[in-house]
Amino acid sequence: AFTEISPLKASMLVKQWQGLLAEVDQKVGVVPELGSTSIGVQRFGPELERRTACARQYEMFLESTFGLALADKSDDPAAMRGELPSLEIAGRFRGPMCGVYASLTSPATMSLVERQDVDWSLLALTVNPTERKLDVIVAAEVATLSAIGAEAQAVGASLRVHARVVPTLASADQLGLLPVEDTSAEWLTL
Repeated sequence: AFTEISPLKASMLVKQWQGLLAEVDQKVGVVPELGSTSIGVQRFGPELERRTACARQYEMFLESTFGLALADKSDDPAAMRGELPSLEIAGRFRGPMCGVYASLTSPATMSLVERQDVDWSLLALTVNPTERKLDVIVAAEVATLSAIGAEAQAVGASLRVHARVVPTLASADQLGLLPVEDTSAEWLTL
């Protein structure tokens, strides 16, 4: 099920995921030669680069969702949301219109999305770190992006992806992301 969740719930979940990430860090799957219960560790290559980028994204996601949760509890939520350093992206503070979406099917995903009238901007997309099968991660990312895109379309907006999200996407090559004109390649579209 794909739904919007509160920033506080998202921050608690991503904090838990950070702990799980530490446990499974760099583990990428079964090594057939060692049996079906073995875990291979990849210490080099593009998957390690992607997982390292994901670890940084978890930090940004936690800082952002926790900041949004604190802002929402304050006397002036809009002002506090508008000053979150972790959500200063592409020269603008994105917090005031930022929402968190989650897909709680396996593997679970969470996304930070700035919702404007014309564009919805994907600022982060995280996948439960215990999932190591790339094809499953790709499918979860594609399903999440499709669901967010459908939500955006339902209100007459289009979906764009910030360039710093791309290195974390296992599905980046399959998505066919294209630069949005007049954005200096900071934003890409599906």
